[in-house]
Formats: sequence, C-alpha cells, structure tokens
Amino acid sequence: MIAGLVGLFPVFTAGILAQDAAVPSPPTPAPPSLSPVIWAENPDVVQRFAVTGDEVREMLDRSLLKLTSASDIGTAWTRLGITPKDVVGIKITTVGGPLLSTHRPLVQAICDGLQAAGVPASQIIVWDKDAAGMRDAGYGPVPASGSHVAIASVYPGTGYDPGAIYKNENMGTLIWGDSEFVRRDNDDFADAARSAVRNKGYGDDNSGSFTPPPNGDDTLTGISPIPQTSDKSHYARLLTDICTKIINVPVLTDNASIGMEGCMGSLALDSVDNNRRFVGDPTFGDPAICEILNNALIRRKVVIHILDALVAQYAGGPHFDPQFTKSIGALYISRDPVAIDSLVLHRMEQWRTADKDGRIDPIGKAAGYIHTATQYNLGTDDPHRIQLVRVQ
Repeated sequence: MIAGLVGLFPVFTAGILAQDAAVPSPPTPAPPSLSPVIWAENPDVVQRFAVTGDEVREMLDRSLLKLTSASDIGTAWTRLGITPKDVVGIKITTVGGPLLSTHRPLVQAICDGLQAAGVPASQIIVWDKDAAGMRDAGYGPVPASGSHVAIASVYPGTGYDPGAIYKNENMGTLIWGDSEFVRRDNDDFADAARSAVRNKGYGDDNSGSFTPPPNGDDTLTGISPIPQTSDKSHYARLLTDICTKIINVPVLTDNASIGMEGCMGSLALDSVDNNRRFVGDPTFGDPAICEILNNALIRRKVVIHILDALVAQYAGGPHFDPQFTKSIGALYISRDPVAIDSLVLHRMEQWRTADKDGRIDPIGKAAGYIHTATQYNLGTDDPHRIQLVRVQ
C-alpha cells in the first residue's frame, strides 16, 4: 500500500502517510442480498391440460417448506406473515379461459394450507377482476361461509375504492365498469357496450384508444356519443379495505399488450380500473405497471407470488391457443415478482425462438417494465442476485 502511495503522490507522501496511519481500513462491503426463487417442475402432473391435484399439492407444500425452512405447512404460511386474524385474498388469473387459468387444485392446496395456519375458510377470498371471465374459467361467485371460501370479482362485485387513486398522464376512455363512468340515461347501457367493442379490454389486441366511426356518428343510433375520459385509475376495494393479505397466483402466458403475463402484469392491471390506457404500443405498461405495484396498498399486503406454469403458453396469449402451449408442470414461488418474471421471460424467449415455424418475434422490449421494476425496488432481475432453488 505504501509503495503504491509513494508512486502516486511523490510530493505529498509524508503528509498522506501520517493521515493514513490514523485512519482504519474501510470494512469489507457485505455481499448483495439474494432473492430466492423456489422452482418445482414435473411434466407428469399435466395430462391433456388437466392437472393431478395431489401431486400439485405436494409440489406447492415442498416449495413453501423449502422457502420458509418450516417443518409443516401451517408454520410455513405463518412465517410468510399470515395470521388467523387476516382476511386473505388469493388473486388468480382467468382471462385464458378454463384451460389457461389458475388451476383449481393449486388454489385448493393454498386454501388448505391457509386453514392449517389458522385462517378460517370464511376469511379467504379467491378473486379476479371480471366476473364473466371467472365464470368461464369455472370460478363462479360464491359467498363465504363457515365451511367454504368466497369467490368474488371486482366487477361486477366488490368494486373500486373512490379514495385510492393512481394518476397517469395518459388519458383513458372510460367504459361501463370503470369507477368514474357516469350513466346519464338508459341508453348508456348500449353506449357502453358499443364503446367496449371499440375499446377492447385488457388482454385483447387493441390498445384501447377511442376510434369513432368514419362518418362521425354512432352506426347503430345515428348519434355522436362523446367519450368520457379520465387520467385516474381506482384501486379495487379487495386490495384497499377488504383483504389484509394477498397471495398472487397468476399464470404464465405471453400477452401482446404487455409482452407477457406473469407476476407483475396481471396483478397490477387487474387491480385498477381504466387500465386500457397503459397497455400496447408505445408503453406496453412501462412504467405504469411498476407504479401501480409500488403503492403501499399492494406492497405491504402481498406476501408471496406463486406462478402457475403448470401449462405455459409462449405465443397467441393471453387467450388459450393449444398450438403454442407447453405442459411443463412447473411452479415458481418467491417474494420477489421481478425475479420470477425475469426467469420465465428467458424461457418464453427460448420457446419462441425454437418454434418450428420460426416466425414468432421476440417479446423483447414489450416486457421492458420487468427491468424498470428494479428501479422501484420491487425486486431484482440480476441473475447473480437470484437464488434459483429446484425442489423435487
């Protein structure tokens, strides 16, 4: 060290050495913390798009025990922050229909584990945004009772919190179901339906911009409806004042509007209304997805992300298209949604590249919000900071 200093500072060597003698060496910096991701994969649990319940339960329980170092599944959920006083929301994804939605045996295994941790069935709510999509996927609304959990939707159902708002400079065209949509007269039902056709909801290919008919009139009524717009999105009441803890259980599929589904995209966009303005070209949800998830309403309540990749789809999503599916029988489990999404994005890109037709473009920057999320401290996409642990 001295020789180096003499070489660098030949004129001021004596003074520098006198100062250095009194200054202790700086401590060795601590290594960066790792984000553990537990990965279980067994293609045999999937047969003709149906999954084997007992084996899925075993995969889930082994993964949670590994993540928490617990000796039993009730303790594992307790170590994740679940208490018997909590109202626990299990956020599922149902836009893919019955064959590409969160699998019921997985949801059942989560519910059983929560009850083992002391949470009554009446305090567990399985939910997604749209009631129609939930019914199509086999999750019809059910009220809670002492013997079974509740199944609920945001719309129509529990609705949005008028006091919990995310603002974004992009203006959105409101449709029936958005919190601020104002029904002026009985014709608004028809106007809302026509507007919904023009402005396809999240999960479809249209980015959601308002496009009036070529002649400037409504082709069905001859009137010129003025679209209602807003720069506000309201958070679902299930997040703000109904559930005290959230378990996020999305599926793995591509989505042309946001690059891919996964832990972040589906949770963020299904948690707010007026979300069509965020998706598609040019932003593809970046940074809106990150900003929505960065709200303490979500950050302090989500205890775990369980990615259902039992059946994964790498193109044509988010609606089911069997020619692009992979029945890999996988679960990815972590507190870090960015780590999970970055790992599975890499697999999705590999599948798209290897597709036999060779005509599928990379997802690329359409999923740029995954890296942007690191700037909001939502997690890491650095492979050197992700601890991927496979359980058998």
